[in-house]
Amino acid sequence: MFKNLTDFSYTRNDKEAAGFYFMHLLINFILGAIVGGLVSIDSATYDESFESGLRVGAYVAVLYCLVISFLILVRKRLYKNPLYIILALLSPLAAVFLGSLLGLIIPAFMTTRENISEETPTA
Repeated sequence: MFKNLTDFSYTRNDKEAAGFYFMHLLINFILGAIVGGLVSIDSATYDESFESGLRVGAYVAVLYCLVISFLILVRKRLYKNPLYIILALLSPLAAVFLGSLLGLIIPAFMTTRENISEETPTA
């Protein structure tokens, strides 16, 4: 379930895609907490530090979903299909609304798709 988490060209089954989703969700939460905490150190009050940490954590979620989506897009060569490009662009858009909870569903789905081969058909 949790194998090949950093191999973005690996074709996963549904169970492995769920493992991919949960592990990258955890990584994103930890990364957002660390970056948010580092940014909010300089804040004067608790409320100000909480707000700045929350804001930075949201930016981290959007950026993380964008990077993961495009890593999968390139490694699986899915960029040859425009629908997958649209899906990859929808991932950070979904992360804007519900964070990585929603934004990582699309990359997890994309990992279940077969790789598009480099071979070009000959006539």
